[in-house]
Amino acid sequence: MLDYQYLTEDQLLQLAEEREQLTDEARLALDAELSRRKLTSSDIESHHVQCDEWEKEDERRRAVRSYIAHLGLGKKFLGKTNRHRDASGLIEHCDSTLWFVVLWFPAFPIATYTVRRHLERWWGGISASHEIPVERHPCNWEQILLTWIKAMLTLWVIVLLLRHPAWLGYLLKRLSRIS
Repeated sequence: MLDYQYLTEDQLLQLAEEREQLTDEARLALDAELSRRKLTSSDIESHHVQCDEWEKEDERRRAVRSYIAHLGLGKKFLGKTNRHRDASGLIEHCDSTLWFVVLWFPAFPIATYTVRRHLERWWGGISASHEIPVERHPCNWEQILLTWIKAMLTLWVIVLLLRHPAWLGYLLKRLSRIS
């Protein structure tokens, strides 16, 4: 027996929007529950409009976050310790620190997490999906210090190459010979 009385109003209205996918028995039970709650076709339509507005707003927010991340501002996991893969080799777990980054450089450590990444083999290499936090830990200060040192060394090299462009030309020549 199909019983929709335990569904929330939102769940019921969502189901009503997809009624053509239901069996005849399910449609009858749905209509009975809609009638019992005094929900009309205009309620279903306004729910549909509201869901569309929420989706558009969510897409807009994602676009803004993506644009901000493109500018090098936001949160990013940096550093990896205690790395291990599952038996299939397609899922990796590691401890990583979530950072607030400015111009792609770590500015402030937020927290250390165990994260899970899905790995995919692609053109002979491995690419990873974004990190999914699994468990929060106390800050790993050794990892944080090492990340800051690497960032400062990178920044120092960039500044050095910009101040002495001849070194950049020399470096590019050397790299072209290697490849």
